[in-house]
Amino acid sequence: MDHAGYSWSLRPEGEGWVWVIRASENGLPLVTGSAPSRAVAAALVVRGIARGMTQIHAPESLAA
Repeated sequence: MDHAGYSWSLRPEGEGWVWVIRASENGLPLVTGSAPSRAVAAALVVRGIARGMTQIHAPESLAA
């Protein structure tokens, strides 16, 4: 999925799912993670976007 400032993707890997939010201008990963299911991966993408993880200087942890 593309947006003016970022893009994101979900893909299966092994028994889980990998998610990535990337900068649109250069394609560099801003934040990545893995999840046990597609639904959880999608929720983490939404959480990352809501927390402003689409900026290049954003923290790389969604633990809080």
